[in-house]
Order: sequence, then C-alpha cells, then structure tokens
Amino acid sequence: MHSLGPVLLLAVLFFTAEAMQGGEPSGPMIIEHGPRDSKKIALTFDACPTSREDEFDERVIEVLWAEKAPATLFMSGRWVEKNADVAKFLAEQPQFEIGNHAFWHPHLLEKDDERVLRELRRTQDIIRTVTGKRPKYFRPPFGEVDDRLAGLAAKAGLITVQYDIASGDPDPGLSAERIARSVVANAKGGSIVVFHMNENGPRTAEALPGVIKGLRERGYELVTVGELLRRPDKGTGRRGDGTTRGHGDRETQGQGDKGK
Repeated sequence: MHSLGPVLLLAVLFFTAEAMQGGEPSGPMIIEHGPRDSKKIALTFDACPTSREDEFDERVIEVLWAEKAPATLFMSGRWVEKNADVAKFLAEQPQFEIGNHAFWHPHLLEKDDERVLRELRRTQDIIRTVTGKRPKYFRPPFGEVDDRLAGLAAKAGLITVQYDIASGDPDPGLSAERIARSVVANAKGGSIVVFHMNENGPRTAEALPGVIKGLRERGYELVTVGELLRRPDKGTGRRGDGTTRGHGDRETQGQGDKGK
C-alpha cells in the first residue's frame, strides 16, 4: 500500500473535521472542483484507450504549447503502453501534470475490489516505468464513481478527481464554437474542465483557442489540478455521498472489459 501524500492527508483531515462539525457522515474524497473563491481553473484531458491505431491528437498539445496553458493529462495504462514515447515526452514538459485513468478504461463500478485495484496499480506502475513519475490523481473512466471506488483509489495512493464542467467534446454534433462558448459561460472559480486528447474529441483542438482566450478574458488563470488544490483549507470537492454515473460525459469510448 502506497503512503498518502501531503495533499491527500490534508484533504482527508479537512473533510473529516467538516463532517464532525456538521454531523454528516464522512467518506472518501471525490474532488469535483477547487476553491470557489479562486480565480484559477484546471483544464484536464483524458487519454482513453481506443480501437484506433492513432489515438493521440497532437493538435491539442500544440494549442496548449502555443498558448502556454498548463493542463493535467489523465492517461490510461493501455494508452501509455501503446504510446510510450508520447507519454514520456509529455511527462517531461513542465506545464503538464500526469494522472491515472485506469488501465483498460472499464466500467469500474461493475468490477470487484481486486479488479479495481489491479487497474489502478497496473497503471501507476506502467506510468512510472515509462515516465519516471507516479501520478497523485485518478480520473474514473466514463465519469462513474461512488464511495467504494474512491476509497479503493485512496488505498492505491490516489485522489479521485472528477470535474464540474464536461466540455462535451466527444459529441460529433457539437461545433468547436459551441464547445468553447459553453465552457467559458459555465466556468466558475475553481472549475475543473474535462476534454479528450485521444481523438475522441474531434473538435477539441479547434475549440481550445476560444476556451483559453475566453477564460483568460474573464480573469481566470489556467493551472494544473495539483496547483488548483493547494488550498485544502478552502474546500476542494465533496465527500463521496453516492454514485455518479456518466456525469455529462457519456460519449467517452473505452476498451470495455478487456484484460480481466
């Protein structure tokens, strides 16, 4: 069992104290956003495994570079395995933070504890082998999470990170302009936005310049999830208090039940 990092310990302590004061049951941490009084927003990009030969949209990274926009990249273990050189290169860039997105990207709520831990730990191991870094944060496949899953992630040394703004970029019916307009309009202090960087978002790269410009014009600073959560005293999410299924991102495609 991996030791809990300082951020996780602080977050757990804060929410446990809050629960005791409010008389609410405490539970595993599920981060949905950062401090609402902050002017920081985290852009996150999921790299789910797909059946396509090319599952990396380099245009997304080119936009982030050009705009000097930090981001957290949640990589599935299978994606890292198939795109090792890309994963290593991205992990070496200071503006990017690497997160865990399970290995095969299955519906983890349907899997037993052993399978869930195997998914998480296998991904931790391959990311460390390829990049030399061990992620602190976990993004549940399909945006599906409950107390049990968040607790197992904590057992694997990971903080579960959801999002409060789903860009909808996997939907082929959404134009780049509509994606950008919706993200900018719905953004709040501390928001975590989810996009894709594995060709599941056909218009992600096209929408990003408008998203970045719009958020900055509203006075927001773009940061990684780690930077966003450096103020646990202000509250950075919620306790797991039920099951979240889909969470507005149902178009995400994964590899289902492979690798059992």
